[in-house]
Amino acid sequence: MAKSLLSRLQKTFLKSQHHKTRRSMQGFTLVELLVVTAIAGGIVAGLSFIVIQMMTSDQREASRAETQREMQMALDYMAAELRESVYTYPGTYLENSRSNLNTTNKPFADYLPASVSSNGAVPVLAFWKLQTFPEAVKQKCASSTATIDGVACLNGQSYALVVYSLAPKAANSVWKGQSRITRYVLSQFDASGNLTVGYVDPGENRNFATWPWANPTSGVRNLQAARPTGQAFTLVDFVSFDASLTTEVSQTGFCPAGGATGTTTAGSYDISPKTAPQGVRSFYACVFSQTATTGTSAGQADPTQYRDVLLFLRGSAVGRPGVQGAGRNDQDVLPTVQTRVLNRSVLGRSPIGE
Repeated sequence: MAKSLLSRLQKTFLKSQHHKTRRSMQGFTLVELLVVTAIAGGIVAGLSFIVIQMMTSDQREASRAETQREMQMALDYMAAELRESVYTYPGTYLENSRSNLNTTNKPFADYLPASVSSNGAVPVLAFWKLQTFPEAVKQKCASSTATIDGVACLNGQSYALVVYSLAPKAANSVWKGQSRITRYVLSQFDASGNLTVGYVDPGENRNFATWPWANPTSGVRNLQAARPTGQAFTLVDFVSFDASLTTEVSQTGFCPAGGATGTTTAGSYDISPKTAPQGVRSFYACVFSQTATTGTSAGQADPTQYRDVLLFLRGSAVGRPGVQGAGRNDQDVLPTVQTRVLNRSVLGRSPIGE
């Protein structure tokens, strides 16, 4: 009987082992494969999402850092050039040039090429500086007398008008940023040594404060025979310009000892441009020692003070890789960078008490 029981147990064990061997040879069932696939897909999708978010965040921060670096470089470039200026115009004059002489008030941009103010561009900073003669003029001076067409060859340089403007992005523009800063230079000569159309020498005519109109002592007349031609070139792109952002971001601007609207008194700062385009001041200047009075007199400099200029510039990474579209995220508007430039020119300056 014991042998019979042992024989039955052996048969049962061998049958069970054979059944397990057959199941192991058959592989996974369809349900098991679907469950494993779903779990693996969820894990891969989650890891992919994390990786993409990390890459997007890194790219966004890189775009923000690059934009901020470009804003600082552009500000440093303008500041370095502004230190060479001999006369800087306030926002009052750029908006309403020579209002005490001209019965029909015109903005300063009307005496510059159309490209300076085209597509909503607004002149922000305008100043005169000395510029070396082009090589063609130097060669003429070397083989001629001391003067050529009224130009003093011994000086080796002449006055050039530099204008920086804020240009919003136009339709179908190749530029990716919301706006950009352009730079235009009105020189006395072109690269070939020819006189530039529309140039009026402020040194010869002594009319820095009234350019291009003659000095009041010389009579009320426009010395500019024709409007200049030429092109304004881009200095930097990705300047902030979005009126849909919050009031804190699209600030109206502020100058020391003056209000946000630019109303100032003699000896304080005059904001430029006077009217903020679409209520946004992403690039503006504060010019010191000017009289912000329109209708009766043009802005005049205080002769007892050195003139300094405060520049403010704010960039926006909108349009760069990894950055969302305009108006989606206020954080893509970068902090404002600023600098203060002391004008070292003594033009028109007299010591206190004289």
